[in-house]
Amino acid sequence: MKTLETTRLILRDWNESDILCGVYSEKSIRYLMSAKNNYAIILKENNKVIGTIGINEDADGNENARNIGVRIIPEYQNRGLMSEALRAVIDNAHMITDTLSWLCKSTDTRSRHLAKKFGFTYVKTFYNVQRKSDEEPHDFDYFILNTKGIESFTFC
Repeated sequence: MKTLETTRLILRDWNESDILCGVYSEKSIRYLMSAKNNYAIILKENNKVIGTIGINEDADGNENARNIGVRIIPEYQNRGLMSEALRAVIDNAHMITDTLSWLCKSTDTRSRHLAKKFGFTYVKTFYNVQRKSDEEPHDFDYFILNTKGIESFTFC
């Protein structure tokens, strides 16, 4: 996968040395290493893994769409870093797909804000979804973005 670089970040493939960083479990990192189109988010100022961003199977089963999944460790939230990573991935997504989807808990106002900021359109809500990682079921909002013709994003 192509390494992407922004002003403050490097987005690159996961590798064995990331297991030692302690941000995610070895099992999680091995999965991310084997899955296609998943980046480790590296903060340039300290060369530290601070999160992950990937383009994976669509949550609604749309074979022509790919879901963007993001996670950043809490100490690096609210600094615009996820927006910076998302901008780089969306700008390059046309090499993988013309349609991106975004899935987030209906109560996750930050994720909903990012979806709207990047031009994703709300499609529907999946109700009472029970994920393996959650004890309780949750509602998830599903958004779509057509990347065809997007060259880069500019925000005011």
